[in-house]
Amino acid sequence: MTPLKDTIIKLVKDFGIKGDNENGQNFLVDEDTLAKEIGSAELKETDTVLDIGAGFGSIETEARKICHIIAVEKEIKCYSYLIDKYELDPNVEIINADALDMVYPKFNKIISNPPYNIADRLLEKISFYDFDTGVMILPNTIAQQLLSKKEDTVFSAVQKIFFDFIEITEVTKNAFYPVPRVTSRMIKMTKKQNGVMQEIFRRREMTLKNAIINGLIAVEYKTKREGRTEFSGIPDEIKNIGYKEVKKLTVNEIKMVADYFK
Repeated sequence: MTPLKDTIIKLVKDFGIKGDNENGQNFLVDEDTLAKEIGSAELKETDTVLDIGAGFGSIETEARKICHIIAVEKEIKCYSYLIDKYELDPNVEIINADALDMVYPKFNKIISNPPYNIADRLLEKISFYDFDTGVMILPNTIAQQLLSKKEDTVFSAVQKIFFDFIEITEVTKNAFYPVPRVTSRMIKMTKKQNGVMQEIFRRREMTLKNAIINGLIAVEYKTKREGRTEFSGIPDEIKNIGYKEVKKLTVNEIKMVADYFK
């Protein structure tokens, strides 16, 4: 076994943390995978990295040598360990919180191996934030949707409005402890420039009509009257679904709106 794997297994046992596949609690223990993940982020001294689901701080150990990193960890035992290890390190900020409920501090990059049971909801949440790039290890079921060039789900179609995704490498089950049930992929995401489409899909609780009008106001600095006037001039097939909530649009409807606002 490698030093990292030895350390993680010992910590899991010492802290009495159950290897919980159901809750996605699997710790990265492969040193080559960790090195590739850190390297792919192309960190600079001026970067601030967000790590969601920091665990025992493997990412922090490496990233802190280059830049500032914000470690978010919900599990109190892991959080206590991180506090003991990094409390006096000015390059590491440690937050004990539920990543899905909190407001994130300002950051410009993400390096994260999030619990797999929240990965899709986490991606939806971070789409509301402005940052440059992210490197994440995700379950194949999600990664394949994001990387597909042919077919989309509603989830992947919305994510592709906000990000460009590329695959870095496949990650085997044995790269984690406990060993998860699924294989994984390391992906890199690059945030797209903000535009009307991004503003529409940040307003997922609104009807499509109101989201479009508010998106035009936010991006093109139109008045509400001008926004309504422009909406009246868009194709009928989009106006006809203007009553639907954005979050309830189908894949084909999402693509239709996206094609119009390109």
